Amino acid sequence: MRKTTVLGCFLLLSASCFSAWAMDLPKGAKKISMEEFKAFADGKPVIVEIFDMGTPITANLTWSWAKKTITGKANVNGKEINVKTKLTFEGDKACSAGKGEKTTCHMIYIDGNKFYEVRDDMQVHAVSTVGG
Repeated sequence: MRKTTVLGCFLLLSASCFSAWAMDLPKGAKKISMEEFKAFADGKPVIVEIFDMGTPITANLTWSWAKKTITGKANVNGKEINVKTKLTFEGDKACSAGKGEKTTCHMIYIDGNKFYEVRDDMQVHAVSTVGG
């Protein structure tokens, strides 16, 4: 049950979760379309840092448009968990939902080899380094 809850909030988190760490969106970051995001990240390994879960979370993930999934392994409080979430898109937002969880969506910004998942309140949910 705990793994499902963590995974549900894991990648694309709603603003209602607790925020303990923060990261500012870099001034040079550019909001991109989902087609640009696909060209930037599809099928490539990414190293992820999540900032708004109330606990340190890092992950090694792959976003797959063909499989419509985000998969890999995450480290949550020193415990490794498997990640497999459904990947969808709503307009200019990437969305994810763990099994049995509500879908959450974020805008995507890029800066160099990093992409930022940004909530509607413009707070950074996560930063991912492509090719990590």
